[in-house]
Amino acid sequence: MNQFYNPLFLGKILKRYLIDVDRLDRISGESLRRYQDKQLRRLVRFADTVPLYHEKYKQAGVHISDIAGIDDLQKLPCITKDDFKRHYPNGIVSSKIKKSSLIEVSTSGTTGKVLPIYVDMLDIVMGLFAYIRTLHEYDMSVWKDRITIIGDFAPHTAESGYVTRGLQPRFNISGIFRNIQWLNTNDDPKKIVSAINEFQPAFIGGYVGMLGHLALQKESGFGDNISPRYIAATGSVLDPYLKLFIEKTFHAKVFEVYGATESGLIGFQCKKGSYHLMSDLVYAEFLRKGQPVASGEAGEMVITKFHSHGTPIIRYSAINDIVAPLDGHCSCGKTGALIKKVYGRNDLALYLPGGNVLLPSSFSEIYSKILYQLKTNKVKNTKIIQHDLTTLEIQVVIDEALRPIGPSVEEIFQFIKKGFEEKTGSAVTVTVKEVDSVDTSQGPRIVSMIDKKNYTIARYI
Repeated sequence: MNQFYNPLFLGKILKRYLIDVDRLDRISGESLRRYQDKQLRRLVRFADTVPLYHEKYKQAGVHISDIAGIDDLQKLPCITKDDFKRHYPNGIVSSKIKKSSLIEVSTSGTTGKVLPIYVDMLDIVMGLFAYIRTLHEYDMSVWKDRITIIGDFAPHTAESGYVTRGLQPRFNISGIFRNIQWLNTNDDPKKIVSAINEFQPAFIGGYVGMLGHLALQKESGFGDNISPRYIAATGSVLDPYLKLFIEKTFHAKVFEVYGATESGLIGFQCKKGSYHLMSDLVYAEFLRKGQPVASGEAGEMVITKFHSHGTPIIRYSAINDIVAPLDGHCSCGKTGALIKKVYGRNDLALYLPGGNVLLPSSFSEIYSKILYQLKTNKVKNTKIIQHDLTTLEIQVVIDEALRPIGPSVEEIFQFIKKGFEEKTGSAVTVTVKEVDSVDTSQGPRIVSMIDKKNYTIARYI
């Protein structure tokens, strides 16, 4: 049965919309903590009906009655991707829920490890409401303003599960929201620019890499009619200089939205520029060697998602993002926790002599500069291989159609080599070479051969 034909479900969704979307603008810190405690108790009770969690809690000697609220969260064991994979498919859903009523989605596989999980319609609707929250912050209306969303609509992805296989067949989202344009980030940037130029949205949301390519297209004379008021960037860390390039090119304000397939949206930047956690939807811990880090210090994020009747996400330690929390409050008045900085994936890091770890937020700047300094997008694909602490190999695939246009391949390679040498220091030998293709189907785009067990981290860069 289509849940959107059920008046009780529709009533629940309406109530959620009226209460949840702008909750952080209304609720006090004390009320938020009570809400989090209540949500965690409910979530743990539900998780105990899921074989994976029931088994883990039993092994840890934890009973659900031991969890009264957030202060008890650390009593629960952390959950990893391997836990999910070992129990997939039946062991990651509740024995009280029909798996046929759920939708399977997978992580993007940027590390070479695709993870399938299940979501329910409440997950999907709450994900939509979380995004509407970011629109409200910038005075945008999901009902009136023209909005372009550039998502990853490959068959297995969360966006495909939420929209193509979730909302669209049940709710006819394209028919009802004619003011929303859905585009696929896997398409050619010229095709996307043409579609946006015709639609003329007031808001564009998309992946960082695609937004950079669109800005370059715009600067090259395409997309004269594209003039959004706001642009939301997601998917990876946004280099501040690339952000400035996009803002100047489109004459629009750019802000960041942060999320993951497993948890949904985690945080977003407000008008003041502060990075807010969606503290009523998720709870984040920031740990270093199992202990909480201080404000401003980088730690591995462990996430708990409060809403779900699909695969529960409780103390999930495999998003693998290094994030620095921030104590205090923003002058915008929103309640909840703050983030100082998102460094990027620690499983996509490069390990340098002396204990310095180069995270994606650092070396992504190099690729961004190819767009806004060299003014070219002829780099089609790349792969980084760290053979040892002092040897780094950068493989680059060149777009043959663009080879004779703009800066030479040699100039680009020297640019990449110099960029990495500035990050790694003189002790590391950097080699850049052209390849016909890179195989990312069996592994990530960034491969480090370093034995992490015998590596002591001094600091993140």
